[in-house]
Amino acid sequence: MEVDSGTLTKLRAFEAVGRHLSFTKAAEELYVTPAALSHHVRHLEEELGVPLVTRLHRRIELTKSGKKLLPECSQALQILSRAVSELKRTDQKETLTVSVAPYFSARWLTPRLGRFWSHHPDIDLRLHHAYQPADFLTDNLDAGINWCPGNWPNAESTLVLHGRLTIVCAPEYLKRLPPDPSPRDLLDHKLMFEFDIDHLTSWFGAAGVELPEPPRADQVDDSHTLRQLALDGHGAALFFSDLLHEDLRAGQLVRPFDVEIDPGSAYYLIRPKDRPVGRRLKLFTAWLMSEIATSPYV
Repeated sequence: MEVDSGTLTKLRAFEAVGRHLSFTKAAEELYVTPAALSHHVRHLEEELGVPLVTRLHRRIELTKSGKKLLPECSQALQILSRAVSELKRTDQKETLTVSVAPYFSARWLTPRLGRFWSHHPDIDLRLHHAYQPADFLTDNLDAGINWCPGNWPNAESTLVLHGRLTIVCAPEYLKRLPPDPSPRDLLDHKLMFEFDIDHLTSWFGAAGVELPEPPRADQVDDSHTLRQLALDGHGAALFFSDLLHEDLRAGQLVRPFDVEIDPGSAYYLIRPKDRPVGRRLKLFTAWLMSEIATSPYV
């Protein structure tokens, strides 16, 4: 028998009647008249070709066929009900799309996201990973967390994490330097940086050392790769000092010198100036600032 919408209505009527063993109580549950329910059940019996209920004086009983059908019918209707409810909940979720720098996402944001989802299960947070700062003109984004200057064009910026840079290396690599080394000793060893050679020049300048021209250093344009090269002992790397606390605490990396620079960029939460701040972004921003206040470092 083909199950169409009419048959589903009849099955629902039978399930309620069979569960209550009463047309009156089933009618109250489904907000219809007892006569309408009786009509649906009778038509279902005609379609199936078997009796489902026995109508007695002031009560009803299920037939053998009715007793067999009832639990299967109840289970099927429950499955449908759960599926529809879940679909409604999914459709009612509010989407928030945020562009995030990949390294910041993996090392800082992702380990904390469980707390955001547990507090805001109604928000469907979608992360768009990109090395470049969010482009609100061409990308469908609500906000971005990127390493950039604080005065990003046509955007409101909120500082998330300082972008200070310092030299780090593996403990084994440090042994290649002379005892009680000075920053100048690094010039005879492998130097690595990510963004701009001027940052390396600035760091050495802050350490009182002038880099030779041209500088002997390798650019690695990916934070994950640069960190791994340093961890594996391939050289000294200019890296984010605020995103290395776990590596330093574990002794996997060391800072040979207490020198760091502010390159003029940092991790900012940026959003378009010309759009109102909606509920989703307000909640995400509040959560982000709370996380920064309580556990700012990696």
